[in-house]
Amino acid sequence: SSYIPMSETYGKDISDFANWDEQALGKFFRIRGLGAYEPLLIQHKITGRLAPLLTDEDLKEIGINIVGDRLLFKMCLKEMSRKHRFHKRIESLWEGGEKLFFSDCEKSCFTCGGLCPVDPGHYKLTTNHLKVKRMKPVRCGPIPLCCFGVTYTSNNIDLSKVDDVDVTGIPAPCLQRMCCCARGIDKVEVESRFEKGGKIFLTLDEGQGEAVSNLILNQVEESQKMERS
Repeated sequence: SSYIPMSETYGKDISDFANWDEQALGKFFRIRGLGAYEPLLIQHKITGRLAPLLTDEDLKEIGINIVGDRLLFKMCLKEMSRKHRFHKRIESLWEGGEKLFFSDCEKSCFTCGGLCPVDPGHYKLTTNHLKVKRMKPVRCGPIPLCCFGVTYTSNNIDLSKVDDVDVTGIPAPCLQRMCCCARGIDKVEVESRFEKGGKIFLTLDEGQGEAVSNLILNQVEESQKMERS
């Protein structure tokens, strides 16, 4: 058997190998020159989820007796696990847009009736990071002047360094609630002593804040566990 680079077999599908059944795993190893053992993998019900757990003794027990082939199996499994971890790190768990205005009336006012549209910021949560892209319009005091352009800032927050996540509900101004049926805004506060200013804010539609903060906290805990281990 000769080693075949991982990129030459299965392409991007390799990232999903944990969901392969024994037939898919057997096909993968057949393509890589280990097809003689495909029936053994199927017979012993070795799936993609179980394959990384195989030890040298396990490989011997299921009938892979040639040392070189066992080493090739382990090399393939190690590379598969590494690629799987990489794809899990960049996999999007949640994406959302910045809530800029309480109502369409307010949006129309500050964008000159839509003649000067502005793109909201964007949030993306992955396994280990929270990516925050936010817009900063030109302002006249507290009033944003979207027609004069905006600048963008981008933060890539390491979740293992996050200290706390809180949610604050901000009701829409009374006049907008009465005249425009405006809804409030949920402001998610992500606190990290490693960020400039110590805090990053996400502004979301009313009702989204609690669910998003729980998602972020779950990934913070997972990231901190991985760092400790």
